[in-house]
Amino acid sequence: ADSTGKIGINEFGMYAQATRSLFNDVVKLQVSGRYDKNQNFKGRFTPRATMVVKVAENNNIRLSYQTAYRFPSTQQQWINLNIGSNTQLIGGNKNFIDYYSLKSTPAYELSNAQPTTVSTTAYAFPDSKPESVTTFEIGYKGLLGKNLLVDAYFYTGQYSDFIYRTLVIQPTGGNIQTVVTGLASGVNASNLGRIFSVPANTTSKVKTNGFGVSLDYRLPMNFVVSGNLSSDNLQDDGGFRSSFSTPKYRTNLSFSNTGFGAGKRIGFNIGWRWQDAFSYDGDFGNGDVPAVSTVDAQISYKVPKTKCAIKIGGNNILNQYYINAIGNSMVGGLYYVAFAYNVF
Repeated sequence: ADSTGKIGINEFGMYAQATRSLFNDVVKLQVSGRYDKNQNFKGRFTPRATMVVKVAENNNIRLSYQTAYRFPSTQQQWINLNIGSNTQLIGGNKNFIDYYSLKSTPAYELSNAQPTTVSTTAYAFPDSKPESVTTFEIGYKGLLGKNLLVDAYFYTGQYSDFIYRTLVIQPTGGNIQTVVTGLASGVNASNLGRIFSVPANTTSKVKTNGFGVSLDYRLPMNFVVSGNLSSDNLQDDGGFRSSFSTPKYRTNLSFSNTGFGAGKRIGFNIGWRWQDAFSYDGDFGNGDVPAVSTVDAQISYKVPKTKCAIKIGGNNILNQYYINAIGNSMVGGLYYVAFAYNVF
């Protein structure tokens, strides 16, 4: 909504951190905090604390408590976009209420992502709030034996004032009963009034959790086998459109060597990447994103006398086309030849 001039938003922040080692470096503590202010919202203070405990040589456990926030983005405050089907995507700034006469001709909230029913109470357009989250994490990193490196973590968090979008309808002629009757008889909401997609904050708590584990095993002659698996979950979403848009599981496997053969000049890496199918929810489109499986590979040759290396490789070398979001272009293979100088 910048047709009348540029939109200026001022922000500032401050950050402080302190660390302390205890018991001959067996325990390391770190506390930090930051304060941020956006001119359109109240300031937010977010403290964090971590502790790393050395349980054995090359083995430690880490614990953390973290808080974070997210101010509504510039788009979530000011966007004003007609996306078709008599639907307008608007920001949470109060100027839109007067601009679209949403006081004199009230709007009413449609039911979640599938607008088949409507509230008969006029939507109040509450003030937008920053989203905040509190997270606890426990992790382990250690060298088991001489060759196996393990890194694992688990976290759980809880959001307050989670930012999402909801749909409201401004009835044609201002008659909400016409909308109620029309929806009940199967009429599309866009034929009964003007629809607005507006940002909102949840009143209920939203929870998240996830984990990750990675393994690196060193074989003789500089060969390395690696793998990792991670997961992220959103729970108790209350049926609203969360736009979480994240696959539940992701994994990578690789086999590599940093140098073998005569003079250890030849190196290579081959990797397999996979992510789970997931439901994508965005401002411009919704739908299912299929699972993705790709293979990457690279081989390199070092020329020590000239301090050079030549690399030939590709990402998604099998050219398996995929998308990573609804509305995005298809992604295929990328192949390259690289020349590096002064790498030794």
